[in-house]
This record gives sequence, structure tokens and C-alpha cells, in this order.
Amino acid sequence: MEEGLRTIAPHQASDLLRQLDRGETPSWGSAAPSPSTDLNVGEADEGSGRLLYDPDGTIRYLGESSGATFLDQLKQFMRTLMGSLTFVPGPEDGSTFLGSVGCYQTYDSRPLTNPVVDPTWLPEPPMMIQMLHELRQYIQDGDGAFESGGIHWWGDLSKVPARAGPPSIMGLTTDDQSRHLAFYHVCFALSVSIGHTALKLPEHQYGDAYFKRARMLLGNPMDTVRFTLSDVPALSLMGYYLIEVNRRDAAYIYVSLAVHIAIIHGSFMHTADEASKRAFWTLYIMDRWISMLMGRPPIIPDEAIRLPLPAYDPSMPPCIGMCANIELARISGFIVRETYGIAPKCPRAAGSEANVDAALKMLDEWRSRLPGKLQNPLEQTPLDPACCTLHMSYNQLIILTTRPVFFAAVKKAVAEQVLSDLCSSEGASHGKHTRTCTEAAQRNLDLARLLQSTNRNWLQSGLHFLFNAAVVLLLNRISWACEDKVDSDRAIEGPHAAEIGFAIHIFEQEAKTGTNYPRDCCRVLQDLKVLTDRFVLTRCEADSQQRPIMRCFDSSISQSATPSQQRPMHGSSDESHLYQEMISWVHPNGLQLQNTLHI
Repeated sequence: MEEGLRTIAPHQASDLLRQLDRGETPSWGSAAPSPSTDLNVGEADEGSGRLLYDPDGTIRYLGESSGATFLDQLKQFMRTLMGSLTFVPGPEDGSTFLGSVGCYQTYDSRPLTNPVVDPTWLPEPPMMIQMLHELRQYIQDGDGAFESGGIHWWGDLSKVPARAGPPSIMGLTTDDQSRHLAFYHVCFALSVSIGHTALKLPEHQYGDAYFKRARMLLGNPMDTVRFTLSDVPALSLMGYYLIEVNRRDAAYIYVSLAVHIAIIHGSFMHTADEASKRAFWTLYIMDRWISMLMGRPPIIPDEAIRLPLPAYDPSMPPCIGMCANIELARISGFIVRETYGIAPKCPRAAGSEANVDAALKMLDEWRSRLPGKLQNPLEQTPLDPACCTLHMSYNQLIILTTRPVFFAAVKKAVAEQVLSDLCSSEGASHGKHTRTCTEAAQRNLDLARLLQSTNRNWLQSGLHFLFNAAVVLLLNRISWACEDKVDSDRAIEGPHAAEIGFAIHIFEQEAKTGTNYPRDCCRVLQDLKVLTDRFVLTRCEADSQQRPIMRCFDSSISQSATPSQQRPMHGSSDESHLYQEMISWVHPNGLQLQNTLHI
């Protein structure tokens, strides 16, 4: 239906679909069929989600806030840009990146390994103590050493689990007696995955082996009758593990199940004990995080955030970091819904500049309200890694909010250079937002250097923040080359060279031992740097030789084009398509999200 509306009424489609959604009779009078065109301009609308193929050919829908969707938009942009330039391809020409339009890197279509395991088996106590200790350092409260108290709470990781005894109640099975072990098996799975570089373990102690023990103990996720509130921490932690091994679709399923169980069994009630409240709020944070990653509506209703936030309990770690993370998660939900228009509360305002500014204001107020212990991780001694990650998440939300505006400004700067004879510059587009985006990326690179100095292994969240920041800085080099006279001697270095080199180095190191995620990110950054270097050099050479930067457009374009910039009548269809696409870059509003159709 959406595709049909785009065909017969490209300009009225959005309003028509919203009228139908509200149960109104749509006004079809002005919806005249549009003429067919061979330009394919906007063949994948940048203001909507995408259907992307994984390496095994399975197609998935990812919404607009997803990094994979943005990356696909970026691939199309770079492919168009490289097609317009005069350059000779080199041995490292970025062709892998340019040729992967429509692809999404995930291993969700491949089954998890299925080792034969005994779900009641446990490692020796010293090994369990070591694994739980290391896990607390990474995902919770740092064994009580973090002043923030950490930004998540999964459960008590200070005690090793007890082995199950024989069933003592009629009808109680061994699995029921051992069900509590599922939580610890997921903890062990995460611990050995995070510490994969240091731990050389036998096959039965790999992460997937522990994960399967947890699955066996909890049973079929569709059989929700067996689940209780005590299973929620294990289920949400299983989602966290699946994110770490780059299986986001599977993670979404487990987080959804945990939310379902929490709602059914009353985790929203005020009567829950402090530990249960913290476990629920961690689930709430995960819900918002994975919603942003997948570009899907948050699952937990906003009404849940009216409950009291976790309170100080002397028997538990401080909760100031977790409370700050909860508030940040609430803002991320607003960004996904209202800025990106994914199931917005007010469809007509979704994606508007007012919503962008509202999100930035909320983030600024969040930052100003932080307690002193959380204010500036760059000045902390000793460093609180949880606080550092919290600030990286804050900067990532700024990037997410302003990225559509920033990307539109980059494309406009390029088009005005390539079509310099036909287009008059109107000044920088949304300069405040583009600067805000770049500055947030710079701050995240600074924080990443700080985290790297601690010799900690990188979690997926940290790598995600680092990757997005590096992509923004690489794109910023294109704007820099378009707006300034670039000296050829310093063209390749350019702005942010040290930060970009640092990010690529981190992914090169992680790619040697990590999952496919850092390897994919590494290749993308390497290719994108090659492509941006080529654009900058081509720009320098064009300036020095006083010739146009473009290749595909001949003089017939200038002769045929009118001030209104009609489509050129000469040249190949590819040239016409390229010209028309670049014309569309010159006149974006920078906030195209409000005109999209959202399923």
C-alpha cells in the first residue's frame, strides 16, 4: 500500500496514509498519477527505514534511527560522489564499501552453536568467582569501586551460585530446582566473551555453551506460562549477550519477552523490592537502547517512567549513575519516536526542526542536572568507566539527533562544488546543528582515548559509539574540503586526522580477536577514509589546475540548464540521473524526516 501511494501520489502519500491511520476518509481529489520517470532519484528514500540483506541473503527491516540504515544511505551517497569525480582507481579503492549497498552485517540468520551440555554443570568456585568479578567490572558496578555505582543492575554478582540438590517437593523437576542457574550461566557466557583474549577455555566453557545451558533451563521462550519475575534479569541479560555477539534481532526477541513477563507479573508496581526495581529499570534502558539500534518503537510504555526511580539502599551500590542512565534512556525514546518519527505521538510534528531542538534541549538539561561525581569523566581520578560510557551515550544521542541535518549539509556542500556553475551558494545549512554533531563526535573520540588508557576490552556499546563518531568526522572532511581552499600538502591530513587514525587503530586491534562486528566496522572505516581522501585530493587537483571537479557533466549541461535548473537534455541517462540527484542535494531542508511514511 505504501509503495502504491508513493507511485500515484508522491507528494500527498504521507498525508493520505495518516488520514487512513486516524480512520478518516482520505481526500483523493488531488492525488493525480505522476508521470513515469527513469531517473530513480531517491530510489531508497532517505527519510524512511530500509529492507537490508544480511550475508546469508535474509532480508530485514531496519528503521531510520538504525546505524545500518544510515550507513546504507552513506554508501549510496559515496557511490554517487565517486561516480562524479575524475580519479584513477587505486589498489585500495573502497570498492567493498561502495558495492555493499543494501547489505547489513549480522549473523542472526545463522544458528547459534549447539554443543551438548549439562545445564546443571557449574565451573569450580574459584573460576566462578573470577568470572563474576570481571563481569562486575564491565557491566555493573565495578565491584563497588565506581563512584557512580554503575549504570546497570542485573543482580547480585558477589556470590557464586549453589549447586542444585535433589527435588524436595512432589512434582518439582531437576530443571525447576536449577532454574536459578540460568542467570549465572548467562553471566559466565558474557564473562568469557568479554575476556576472550585472556581466557583459553575448553569447548564446554565457550560463551555459546553457557548460553545454551541458560536456554535449556528457562525453556521455550514462547511458553510464557513458566516464566516469573525472577526470570526477567536472566532474559534481559541474554539480550545483552546477543548484542555482544552481533545478533541484534535475536536480542530484540529476548528483551521483548522480558518486558512481556515484567508487565504480566507486575514489575511496574510500587511494591517491588529495590533489587527488582533496579533490574526492571535496566530492562527499560535496554529497551530504549535496542529500539534505537533497530529503528523500532520502544516496547515499554512511557507511563512506566512515572514510577519512583531506584533509591539509595546501603546494602547496594550507589544509584546515581543508574538514575542518570534511566533519564537518558527516556530522552532516547523521544528521539526515536518524535525526531525520527518511529511511531510518534504527534505524526504531523514528527521529524520537525522543533523536535530536533527539543531533543537537544532535553539533552542539555540532562547534562546540567548531573551530580558532581558524574559531571566530567575527563577530570576523574581514578577513572569511572561507567561514567565515561554514560557520557559517550549522551554524545551518541546528540549525534543521532543531528545526523540527518549534518548529512544533508554535507551533500549540499558537495553539490554546490560539483555544480558550481549552476548553483549559487546560500551559505551553510543549519550550521548550528552540524557543529553540534561534529563536536559531539570529537568528545566521544576523547572519551574513547580515556577508556583505551585503562587497557579494558571494548564492549559493543563502546565500539558503536566510537564507530559513529569516526564516521561523522570522516564526513566532516568532505565539508571541509568543499568550504575551504585546501593546500595539497595538507590535504590528506586535514581536520581530525589523529582522531580518525586512532579509531581505525582500535578497530584493527579488535578485529584480530573479536566478533565479526569490529571486523566489519574496521573495513568500513578504512574504505571510507580511502574514499574521502580521494575526494579531498581530487578537490585540490581541480583547484590547482583551475578545472571543474566533475567528470560526468559536459558543456551541454551548462548550455541546456536554465536558472531553475531543469534536467539536462543531453548526455547519457546515468549522467542525467547523477545531475538530478545532485540537484536534489542542493535544496534539502535538512530535516526530511517529517515527510516520510512510517509503518
